[in-house]
Amino acid sequence: MPLIPTQAGHAVSAPVPVVPAPVASVTAAPVVPAPALPLDDAPPLGTAPEPDLQPAPQPALQPDQQSDPQTAPARSHARQVVALLTAGAVLVAAGGVWAVQQERGERAEAQRAAQSRVDSAYSAVAPELAAGRVEGLVAGTAVVTALRADAAATGRAAVDAAHGTLAASAQAGDAPRGALQDAIGGATGALDAPAVSLTTVRASVAAIAAPQQAVLEAQAAWQAAEDARIAAEAAAAQAAAQAAAARSAARSASSGTTTRRSMGTGAGTSTGRSVGTSSGGAPSAPAADAPAPAGLPMAGSEASSGDVGAALNAHRAANGLGALSIVRSGSRVEHAMQMAASDSIWHSGTRAGSPKARPEIVGRVSPGNATRMIAAYAASSGHNQQMLGNYSTAYIGAVSSDGWLYTSITFG
Repeated sequence: MPLIPTQAGHAVSAPVPVVPAPVASVTAAPVVPAPALPLDDAPPLGTAPEPDLQPAPQPALQPDQQSDPQTAPARSHARQVVALLTAGAVLVAAGGVWAVQQERGERAEAQRAAQSRVDSAYSAVAPELAAGRVEGLVAGTAVVTALRADAAATGRAAVDAAHGTLAASAQAGDAPRGALQDAIGGATGALDAPAVSLTTVRASVAAIAAPQQAVLEAQAAWQAAEDARIAAEAAAAQAAAQAAAARSAARSASSGTTTRRSMGTGAGTSTGRSVGTSSGGAPSAPAADAPAPAGLPMAGSEASSGDVGAALNAHRAANGLGALSIVRSGSRVEHAMQMAASDSIWHSGTRAGSPKARPEIVGRVSPGNATRMIAAYAASSGHNQQMLGNYSTAYIGAVSSDGWLYTSITFG
């Protein structure tokens, strides 16, 4: 280290170290030499000089020079390294940001190009697509409306036809008629519903066909059986009439007299007219007598039509129905006598479909009384259905013969 003298003469003060300044950071302070003393004021030889009480001026130190002088270069180098690293990191980060922004810009540009192509294609076909959709919508609505109207008309016609089948097939049986009625109800509900699919309407209407066919077949089977029964009864009546005629001829030949009592004559008149009473006790109007068929014998004696009518009305009342007006019918009495003469029963021959046709029931019981007669009719579903029908009048003929009660009843 160089030493700077602080006083002239041989004696000098203690050396003051000079701290070198860092490169390019601290400027060395100027060294100011102490003023030289005049020689005449110098102390004599051999004596020690008095120390200068004024301290030598010291250079001002920067804050980073207050540490150990030996570590200053290392710290300066470290700061340079840190500065270089920081600058590199800044450059790297700036490069990364630039790359990301460049990539985003490229993607945005690609998306804009793709959207532009889509817009161009849509603009080219938009008029055609719009026109086609409107026309298709209008056409589709018209087709659906027409199909629904056609299905509704077909369904109403099918329901009306099914109602007609029920009305004309009273003897088809409860089970087939009930199934058809259920099918009619389902179809009617679908047709009347405010919002129901066309498929449901068609299915409900189509469900009528099977039970309707079953009702028609059941009614046809009943009609065939009824025709066969009527034919058999007619044949039996004819055979019985022939046998009765033969017996009568034999008795007439042997005794010359007849004990058979007749209520009618060949002229069609009737004796012993009676007025029956209804279940309420009021007398009913007498019915005009009808001529008996020629050639058929008659037997027995007339019984009370009023008693039979009272039993009939009691049966209707037990089933919650109103009373019928009971009318004694001469033609019914004569038919009952014809059945008594033949010892069998059969219908009078008035067939369904005739303008004068009336529902008719015939029967006999032994021992004969009115209550047993109506109970026998009630035991048969077909006869009971007629007794409980929606009628206003019952025309009755009753005859007693050999302990049997024969009756013939028509309704109107």
